[in-house]
Amino acid sequence: MTAGLRFESAPDAAALTERIVERLVGVLRRAQEDGRIPVLVLTGGSMGKASLAGIAAHRDRGLVDWRRVRVLWGDERWLPAGDAERNDRLADDLLFGAVDFDPALVHRVAAADAGLSLDDAAAAYAGLIAGLDRIDLALNGVGPDGHLCSLFPGRDDLLRDDDAQPLAIAVRESPKPPPERVSLSFRALDRVEHLWLLAAGAEKAPAIARVRSADDPEPLPAGRARGSVETVLWADEAAHGRN
Repeated sequence: MTAGLRFESAPDAAALTERIVERLVGVLRRAQEDGRIPVLVLTGGSMGKASLAGIAAHRDRGLVDWRRVRVLWGDERWLPAGDAERNDRLADDLLFGAVDFDPALVHRVAAADAGLSLDDAAAAYAGLIAGLDRIDLALNGVGPDGHLCSLFPGRDDLLRDDDAQPLAIAVRESPKPPPERVSLSFRALDRVEHLWLLAAGAEKAPAIARVRSADDPEPLPAGRARGSVETVLWADEAAHGRN
């Protein structure tokens, strides 16, 4: 069972981030009140950066026991550990220094200098995801081309959603640098309960218009993803094409 797309908007990126973080705290807190360790999937890009900084600064962040939150990434650039372009480096710089996480519950994609091949790194991450019984919340930045994670339009090899597709996949020849990445697949995203799409800025407006359309004959990757409990498109006025 999947949930239809719901829209949430705010005047600008700052107000949007505030609303996202407020709801994020609520989702994680409710999971912990139910006695579970929630699984949170982080994203990169401009809204990933804003959400990480927003969590670190939010007045209600103390309502969550962050040492009881499991952290994954929707995708990772296959670069050496600590590289400034890695998505986990964003979390190191903006979140992990301000909020106390259990390192054993922070699951990074293997770095390019870890001694694994790209395919081995993807397979290891797929194995990790296979061991999870649920993913509570996934943040997914939407690119100007409508991609999410590293699932790019026009790449049929990446966009399959069948039992033969691994839960995490190796990405080569990415249209955005760097060319090699590891990404969750649609099979993995199918396990997400609260799947959120994040977009801010006028450059996202054409893609967001297509994501919102129920009549797009070839839905963009961000328009195909659906959570089992809810699917929310969080966008500021500019991304909605209203400025």
